[in-house]
Amino acid sequence: MSDRLDRIGAFLESHVGQRIVICAYSVLATLVLLAYPGTAAAVIVGIPYLFFMPGFALVRLVFWKNTSIEAKFVLSMGLSILVVILLGLLLVLTPIGLNSDTTRASMILFTLGAVALEVLVWPADRKKTEEATEELKAKEEPFKIDKVVAAMLGTALVVSAISIGLIITAEYPSRTYYAMTDEWGSAKINTTYDAGTNLTLLIEMHNGEDGPRVFSLNSFGANNTTVFGEQWFNRTLDRGDTWNVSVLFHLDTPGVFRLVFMLYIQEEGSEPYLYSENPVQLWIEVKA
Repeated sequence: MSDRLDRIGAFLESHVGQRIVICAYSVLATLVLLAYPGTAAAVIVGIPYLFFMPGFALVRLVFWKNTSIEAKFVLSMGLSILVVILLGLLLVLTPIGLNSDTTRASMILFTLGAVALEVLVWPADRKKTEEATEELKAKEEPFKIDKVVAAMLGTALVVSAISIGLIITAEYPSRTYYAMTDEWGSAKINTTYDAGTNLTLLIEMHNGEDGPRVFSLNSFGANNTTVFGEQWFNRTLDRGDTWNVSVLFHLDTPGVFRLVFMLYIQEEGSEPYLYSENPVQLWIEVKA
């Protein structure tokens, strides 16, 4: 048993073994993320994949010689975070776009590409005459942690700069909404009524824009405007304000009708625009 563990340890310490592990784990993690997204298995496999493997492949390519095991481990984690951020930024700024599929593809392409470069162009076990002398000196003089600190500080500065840039330039999604309930606030609205009754619907509107806006609500019967006519409601809402409008319909005419509520929003100095191409609506039947 101990011999087997020794052989496994020697394999993992070898350059070939580490290359195989990086490639195999990257492929395995990608398959798990594809087959079981959002599960515990995806989390367990995905965390080392995101926060270690890309950086470890990069460390083998650039920082392998004369670097202690501890330094390699710290650099692998820091560089992995930087790689993930840079890949996400690249995807956002290109027509490819940022989504789960492109994220997985970019991760495995980067990791396998770094391994390929290390094997074919700049091997981690490269030897040169002048490097042999440096290697002897490195054995006598332990690796200084200052180099790792400097590398991690540089990584932190780059990550901070990218994060600040994304925060400043980001276009935050609108939290504006409007919704319909019955007069008691229930979304389960009755759709069948007797002629001669009245129907009251409550329309709730919320201003999630970045400043005050004029909200205009237009209600009408889409398939028979002469029965219900048009009703307009207008109010200026400050950012974060909510407005509830009670809309009354007199159900005097039997038939099937579609009640439509269209919301228009206007910023000062601009023309009003239709909030949604799919307005809030309700089909009702009025029985004689």
